[in-house]
Amino acid sequence: MIDSKRYIFWVIWWVFLLLSSWLSYFTFAWSVEWTLSLEIKGFGIRHGTPNNVNLWTPTTSSSDQEISWQFTENFRIEDLQWYITGHYTTIQCDGVYGSLGNKLTGIYLKAGNSSPTLLMWNPGHVFIGTALDNFVSILTPVTYIYKSTDIANAWVANKYWDMPRLKIIIPGSTPPGTYSGTIVFSLYMD
Repeated sequence: MIDSKRYIFWVIWWVFLLLSSWLSYFTFAWSVEWTLSLEIKGFGIRHGTPNNVNLWTPTTSSSDQEISWQFTENFRIEDLQWYITGHYTTIQCDGVYGSLGNKLTGIYLKAGNSSPTLLMWNPGHVFIGTALDNFVSILTPVTYIYKSTDIANAWVANKYWDMPRLKIIIPGSTPPGTYSGTIVFSLYMD
């Protein structure tokens, strides 16, 4: 015969093992951790410029020369913030420099349009600085495209662009050579 005490011991032992295995399974199953990461990208404001500009090659002259040219690509603003806050851009070129260290300072810009061309969404709300209605020197920063802070601008999202005209005055008897400069198009938040 089977000893009943031993039998009860082994039954309890196996039940204990099964229960402890079962409990450890749930204990470990509930203690597993995962890392969750999430990135929410805001819309924001972006601006962009055309590619480099290569103007033709004028010859040396004893009198002043004027080179005028319109950009074939645009200066653009993409405002997808949906806020009432404004922004503005400036445009500047501190000169066109020659290989001998000389500098041309007759750098002028005129807006292509009296108001920027709407690419998307609501018209209005974004403007071109009135100084750029005519050619203006850009040796110092000039306000170009802007949107003022206004409650009417809440929930306005849009994209605008303009293709301005550039004018360079080359003084008479300017030494020949290659001249280059940088046009800076900056964006500021109000």
